[in-house]
Formats: sequence, structure tokens, C-alpha cells
Amino acid sequence: MLDITILFASPVTAGAVSAAMLLISVWIVSLLLKDASIIDMFWGGGFALIAAVALAVGSNLSPAALALASLVVLWGLRLWLHLFLRWRREGVEDFRYQRMRAYHGNNFWWRSLFTVFAFQGLLMWLIAMPYMTALDFGGPSAAPIGALIGLAIALGGLIMETMSDIQLTKFRATAQPGDLLTDGWWSRTRHPNYFGDAMFWWGIWVAAVATTPEIIWTIYAPALMNFLIVRVSGAAMLERHMIKKPGYEEYMARTNRFVPRIFTNRS
Repeated sequence: MLDITILFASPVTAGAVSAAMLLISVWIVSLLLKDASIIDMFWGGGFALIAAVALAVGSNLSPAALALASLVVLWGLRLWLHLFLRWRREGVEDFRYQRMRAYHGNNFWWRSLFTVFAFQGLLMWLIAMPYMTALDFGGPSAAPIGALIGLAIALGGLIMETMSDIQLTKFRATAQPGDLLTDGWWSRTRHPNYFGDAMFWWGIWVAAVATTPEIIWTIYAPALMNFLIVRVSGAAMLERHMIKKPGYEEYMARTNRFVPRIFTNRS
């Protein structure tokens, strides 16, 4: 008889199993609601779940490793809540998934399991690799100062992402058709929430490597996240949609796309 406990023998395998169970469950709910965009909120929630499970089965519970996993849980729960509230307000399936639904037609219900849910689950597991492996083995931080620097970078990214999302939420509450958010964090970069996101994951990797130098090979994880939010599902996709708005090209001309401008232009 198969001993399923072996699947939870390490944070890496336990993370894969927990992510798979979560996303299959969310896929079933999406079929009942006829709304695949609920996956967005569970992107953050999935990372938080993986971190919690990794903590439960991990063997490296040094202060740095505990702080690392705790930050990921905080990041994931914050993003889950933010996107859950946005989903409740909007009440309709996101335009990205509406396009996919129209393209696949009657086959979307089963194809979405692979093209949306399983694919995002795989990405989630790959990007979670630095903190899963950091919790898998090792002990006290090999480079305590490096761990503190990485945690500080991650915390800074989390703060920036949170403040940007709060500002965006307040703007959307009173915005009229055609209005653009161009002040605050959004005057320094067109995508401060995405930059904060990238900053967070680079900080997590730095802290994980400082804790366990053997996992330096997981540098692909923050690089992959960076690529996704700049070139694929984040900034690039959003700007293809936003370019249609009056005034957006002018906003693009005076505002950095991703890396925040330190000094703003004064008129």
C-alpha cells in the first residue's frame, strides 16, 4: 500500500502536493461560479499555503528561516485579501479570462484546468523554491547580515506594493471613465505594485541564500517572477489595455515603466 506520508517528507514535495490540492479545489469552484478569475486571489494565497506547509514539515527552523517564511505568509495573505475584495467589488470575470473563455468555447471548462490552474500551480511551486529549500535543510544563517539585508529588501517591497494597491483602490472608488492615476507612487513608475512585487521576491531569494548558500541555483525563481510581471501577465498585458485610454501615452512619456524614478520632474 502506498505510504502517502512520503509526499510530506520535505517542504519541496509537501509544497507541490498542497499547491495541487488547493488549485484543483479552486478550479472546481470556478466551474460552479463560471468565473476563472478567482485564481488571481489564490496566487497569493497559494504562496502563503506553501510557506505554512513548509514551516510545518521543514527541518531548518532558524530565526532567519522563520522570518523568511513568515514574510511570505504575510505577503500572500495580504495579496489574497486585496484581490478578494477587488473580485467582490467588480462582480464579473476578469477580461483576460473572458477572452480565454471565448477562444476555447465549450472546451474551456476542462482546458482551464491545465491552461490556467495547473500552469499557475507549477509557476507557484517553481517560484517558491528558494524558501522551500531554505526550510528543507541547514541551520543558523551562514551570512546573518546578508539574511537581514534580504529580509529588509523583501519588507520594503511588501510595503511599496501594499501602499500602491491602497492608493489604486482609493482611486478606483471615485474615478470617472477616462481618469488616470498619475500621482503618489504612480508618478514615479507606471507599475509600482509590480515593482514592489519583484523587489519582494528578490529579497526573499537573497535572504534564503544567506541562510543556505547551497541554494544559490534558485536564482531562476525571482528572475522568473520578474519576467512574468514585466513581460507576460503584468505590466505588458496591462499596458496593451491601458494604451487605449486618452492621455496614457503622455503619461508613458514622462513616467518610468518599471524602476521608480527617484526624483520627479517639477513643472
